[in-house]
Amino acid sequence: MKIVYSIGSIANSGGIERVLCTKANYFADILDYEIHIIVLNDPGKTFFPFSKKIHIHSLGIERIIHKPWMVFGSRSRKEYQKKLFQKLEEIRPDITISVFGLDAEFLYKATDGSKKVLEFHFTKNYLRHLGNALINDKYRLIRKIWLEFLLAKERYYARKYQHIVLLTEKDKFLWGGRKKFTVIPNPLSFETEHAAPLTNQQIISMGRLVAPKGFQYLIRAFALLKKDFPDWKLHIYGEGHDQSMLLTLIKELSLSENIMIAPPTQNTASVLLSSSIFVLSSLYDGFGLVLTEAMECGVPCVAFDCECGPSEIITDKKDGFLVRLRDVNELSEQMKLLMSDKVLRLKMGEAAKQNVKRFGVGKVMNRWVEFFEEIK
Repeated sequence: MKIVYSIGSIANSGGIERVLCTKANYFADILDYEIHIIVLNDPGKTFFPFSKKIHIHSLGIERIIHKPWMVFGSRSRKEYQKKLFQKLEEIRPDITISVFGLDAEFLYKATDGSKKVLEFHFTKNYLRHLGNALINDKYRLIRKIWLEFLLAKERYYARKYQHIVLLTEKDKFLWGGRKKFTVIPNPLSFETEHAAPLTNQQIISMGRLVAPKGFQYLIRAFALLKKDFPDWKLHIYGEGHDQSMLLTLIKELSLSENIMIAPPTQNTASVLLSSSIFVLSSLYDGFGLVLTEAMECGVPCVAFDCECGPSEIITDKKDGFLVRLRDVNELSEQMKLLMSDKVLRLKMGEAAKQNVKRFGVGKVMNRWVEFFEEIK
């Protein structure tokens, strides 16, 4: 089978790129599919290790200059469309998959003969949640109106496709539960025989340093525990425009000796195996890939019960804890339970490692194979 993935770039360290790497490598190396990835411009060096069997095509587009209000398309978008369609005619794939970038606005028009599929890596209402997360934005009302416009625009283009893959059953419900929507969760990006000993006094979190990731709530929750757990550390791995704000907050709370913010790491497994608790403080999430990675390492998790992912990954009070959204006190209390009870950590960590097997790469990729066979 010949499959094309269309994505702006594979040079970044985001979850979409990580998941694409896992799936594309499995298709190419295990199933011997012919896999092509079309990007705007040659990334040179990718953050994640893509198989050498994968064909990576650059459209030679340095920069896209396109604004959402350009209903009839900018020159950049037209160039993107033209070059992408030419490349698809050259490759002639069986299936073409978009990760819902700018190409989603026109990919359905391509006449190369392939089935067109959208992968949606967020929750349906993520832009609405984004607006609600920008609590310190003085232009919040205007921005929320703008985000509603963008949300309506995404839904308009989604109607153009017959096949859309979502990450959770909750999100399918939000989209209306129609047959055009298929739920396939993200596969584990790695598997390990090891399990964290859960003896290090270290809490881990990962993600972009932006308001929707809720790190400000995590930092405030950790501050409530400093007096009783002075030797515990919180390590946050990520980068983003909120980094200076978070560092200021850490300093104001006198936590500079206890909290470290580090760049994204490629050694996710080793970092998780050296930790004892993982916390996801996202205010919304399409899935929560880092939760499954932590669970694979036998690390119990605490997460806000946000829309849509954590509740379909964590079994509350069995392999982790789900916390009311934005409830700093409850988040702190559940972290405290795990920090103060090693036996509980080990029990939940063992359950986490067992329960996360349902997201094993083989099981999830079999669902993709069945989906492809059904639509081709």
